[in-house]
Amino acid sequence: MPLDLDPIYCAEQIAVPPDLADVLKAYTKEVVRRQPADVYAFSADYFANLADVTAVPPEDTSAPTVHQLADAYSAVKGKGELSAADFESVCVGAGVPRATVQRAFRLGEFGSTAPVKPSEPLTLLLTMTDASFVGICASLFDVFGEDGKLTGVEFLALFAYLTAKDPSVTQESLDALETALGDKVNEKLSFGEANARVADVLAAIMDEGGM
Repeated sequence: MPLDLDPIYCAEQIAVPPDLADVLKAYTKEVVRRQPADVYAFSADYFANLADVTAVPPEDTSAPTVHQLADAYSAVKGKGELSAADFESVCVGAGVPRATVQRAFRLGEFGSTAPVKPSEPLTLLLTMTDASFVGICASLFDVFGEDGKLTGVEFLALFAYLTAKDPSVTQESLDALETALGDKVNEKLSFGEANARVADVLAAIMDEGGM
């Protein structure tokens, strides 16, 4: 689409699209997170991907439920890595829209041919289920836990992947979580039990990242 280079002479000519602020906010946050060497190339790819995502009918990209993701994980638990196509089929079989799964693959920058570790795209899908950061952390236990419980080590690994692209979550933050879990790090815990120990650390992480 050619750019409109006609000059604007007065305020009356300015019509700000209603979604512009949200689009720019999300874009700016992603640039700050990724710190691309070539901002122009990154921007072209970012908005091309965004156009692809928004071009899909809304009903095809509805958010998955925690129950659907738990069912998908149950189907692949213990199988190791899967092909992208096999993982997609499992998720669709659990009721997750195909376009939503594909969106998670784009967000995670997974290749279409390389095998994937199921917990990684499932974690990205989980971020679409709840606007609350603490709610997403709680859902890690519902999806990946056994009877809603994870060991501290398992929680730390999932949390590290969940926040891997957020520069505000440093190794020091992850170390603080491990320290807060203390002697329970190798025990199975519910989210309530884990949160009783790590709530202050999670709150500090949310404050630092503006979550």
